[in-house]
Amino acid sequence: MNLKNCPKCKKLFSPLNGQLICSECEKKEVLEFNLVREYLRENRGADINIVSAETGVPVKKILSYLKQGKLEVTEGMGEFLKCEKCGIPIKTGQFCRSCTEKIGKEFQNLVKPNNLESNQNHIGKMHIRRQ
Repeated sequence: MNLKNCPKCKKLFSPLNGQLICSECEKKEVLEFNLVREYLRENRGADINIVSAETGVPVKKILSYLKQGKLEVTEGMGEFLKCEKCGIPIKTGQFCRSCTEKIGKEFQNLVKPNNLESNQNHIGKMHIRRQ
């Protein structure tokens, strides 16, 4: 049985299906996001500090929702969220559309079959370890 400590509450739990946090903390995360989402449905364009104060969800966590693409900055919010690569204002996520496309193309070039074939001499070999 594989056990690990939850990085949030430090309790031991058995991670299922790639779970990163325990089920109690996961429920709390979902509840907090739903609070923010419902508040924003009723108060469109609210300031992040007001959302935090009214819902009890920390500003840092609301920012992570924006960077994960779960929320979007409304018009008129200025340069609140910026692309992490070029610095232009964006509404959601970590990168603007242009930088996302560039990163995608760079990644595709790295994993092209010819690149893998030409680097076969550098690929490590595997075997089953005898015990």
